[in-house]
Amino acid sequence: MMKRKVYVLSIILSLVAFWACSEKDIEIFSGDVVYISFTKDASKDSVVYSFQTYPSGEIVAEVPVRVRGHWLTAPRVFTVSANPDSTNLPATAFELPEKCEFAPGQELDTIRIKFFNNFEDLKNKTYRLFLQINESDNVKQGEYAYRKAKFYVSDKLEKPTWWSRNDNTESNPYNIVEQVYLGKYSVKKYKLFLDRLAEDNASFDGEDMVVMKKYALRLKYWLEDFNSNPDNIASGAAPMKDEENDQLMQVPVAG
Repeated sequence: MMKRKVYVLSIILSLVAFWACSEKDIEIFSGDVVYISFTKDASKDSVVYSFQTYPSGEIVAEVPVRVRGHWLTAPRVFTVSANPDSTNLPATAFELPEKCEFAPGQELDTIRIKFFNNFEDLKNKTYRLFLQINESDNVKQGEYAYRKAKFYVSDKLEKPTWWSRNDNTESNPYNIVEQVYLGKYSVKKYKLFLDRLAEDNASFDGEDMVVMKKYALRLKYWLEDFNSNPDNIASGAAPMKDEENDQLMQVPVAG
């Protein structure tokens, strides 16, 4: 009998705790305020753009944002700006939307910003734009680590961040670009990969691995043709080597 009373008392205490937590959650998420943030940890992640890979001279960046607070039933207007303390990219070299709208009924949305290759010093120096959410009466910045989105822009050929990506997933717990598609990075290999993209006036932003495989394969076949050309062999240009380590250039993608 005593055990039964203890059991019933435990259930009652659990229900009280549940109701208390529920009331707390309601208190936290009630009202009209939402918290909007970016989706990447600014202390770990940034986006690097080189206009060498965008010959049109314009880059349109799609930036994902996340909402927290309560479920939106109507569009929520908010604005973004360049953080003045951290940004040194001239204002004429980028364009931000005058206003953004977070669509109702979803956790993630996307805003778009533009970069322009319109001043000479981009060839010599990498500039940065740190983007932030502007706070208002009904929009606040979210979790601290996700309050900024970092972009680095130049017109120099630099190793892209996606070539060092570690997917860190159960199926791909390694650098998939290096081990599966393009192999070790070299400036010459990167230039040749960009040449293959340019044949179709295409670009690669590090996200669509279908695009990666298509042009990695094209580079692999181009390299095989180059290395088997008798004139290239006779001149000593083939087999092609990476300049950094004088090793034979290899592209491991299968297909």
